[in-house]
Amino acid sequence: MIRKDEIERDINYLEDSLKKVRRELDSLKKKVPEGARLRAIKHGKTFQYYLRTQEYGSNGKYISKSNRNLAELLAQIEYDNKLEKLLKENIDNLKDLQEIKEESPFQSAIDQMVLGKRELIKEHYISDEAYMLNWLSQEYDKLEFRYGYPEYFTRRGMRVRSKSEVIIADMLDELAVPFLYEKPLKLGMTTVHPDFTLLNIYEKKELYWEHFGMMDDIEYRNNAFSKIQRYETYGFYQHSSVIWTFETSNQPMNTKNVRNMIIELKKDLGC
Repeated sequence: MIRKDEIERDINYLEDSLKKVRRELDSLKKKVPEGARLRAIKHGKTFQYYLRTQEYGSNGKYISKSNRNLAELLAQIEYDNKLEKLLKENIDNLKDLQEIKEESPFQSAIDQMVLGKRELIKEHYISDEAYMLNWLSQEYDKLEFRYGYPEYFTRRGMRVRSKSEVIIADMLDELAVPFLYEKPLKLGMTTVHPDFTLLNIYEKKELYWEHFGMMDDIEYRNNAFSKIQRYETYGFYQHSSVIWTFETSNQPMNTKNVRNMIIELKKDLGC
């Protein structure tokens, strides 16, 4: 889809770059004869360089190695000239795009259908927002809480299993990162329930987050590593499809680091 805000951002960046290139060109051109150009000829494994002007003709005057800075100057001018032209072309093309209607042609086609016919068609495209809303509204079997299990609730009233999960869930909500809690995931013949399931809207795939909060307990730690190995056995690896976070009673979760991680993660997820 055409995003006018992104187009405007790109235009501003290219226009700033164009100004810098033009300033450099104005400065460099004052240091060489008018119309001077560089000729490069392959000589063995290196190149020989020649100064081409009206005085020296098309063959040019040999530039000695001791005067290499002149060759560098002429090469930079040629590069800047080419870049200036391409930047200007790209800016003009992007400005033309600004004149195109911003709405999606996929959505416009739907809007032009009468209501009675819309339900009969299969859409070729679903917006990221609609895709995410559908993903969030899915139903699944959730793990039960044992009787007497400690009660921890997030700000929006979701029950979770630990204080750390409260913190993570609240941060995800605060930073507008949609998630599902303990959604089941099949790993071979076994079903696991990752603490948090996130959606990579760019790639339309899920990212799983397991927080292991009692790593100083031997039995818990052994079970945690067994679970990690099971994930890896079925192709779920750290960062690409799973996130592991850990803590112990002596080394509690660093909430500042977790917040920063979510902020960076949000950029990759596209939410």
